Amino acid sequence: METNIDVIKRFFAAWGQDWESACREFMTEDFECHEPPGLPQGGLFKGWDTPIRISNIYRAIWDVEYWDMRLSLDESDEVVTTTTMFRWTHKKTGKSCTEPITELNYFRGGRICKMIVYHFDPIGLLATMQP
Repeated sequence: METNIDVIKRFFAAWGQDWESACREFMTEDFECHEPPGLPQGGLFKGWDTPIRISNIYRAIWDVEYWDMRLSLDESDEVVTTTTMFRWTHKKTGKSCTEPITELNYFRGGRICKMIVYHFDPIGLLATMQP
């Protein structure tokens, strides 16, 4: 039987190939994502295409590299936590911020229905925007 960790792994593999197909396959129609307030991509977003819309916001501002993704499952097998190291380099200032980001991913019917995103250093990320 496929676990929610398996679903997350397949989603990220598909995301690397084709954003739209990945979202259509792995997100519920009513998917919602909570991003930290105060960031350009901050707020509550809803819809299956939410990861695309959020990525378009921050990728217009920063070049993004990520590595060292770690996955863990809660006791109920309903929430997968991902923690990944990110390096954000502002496209205009050239300033960078490296931070871990943790996401809580919730599931319904074998698909991702909600994500809550926590940045370790949102102040440092915003500082990359200052000349």
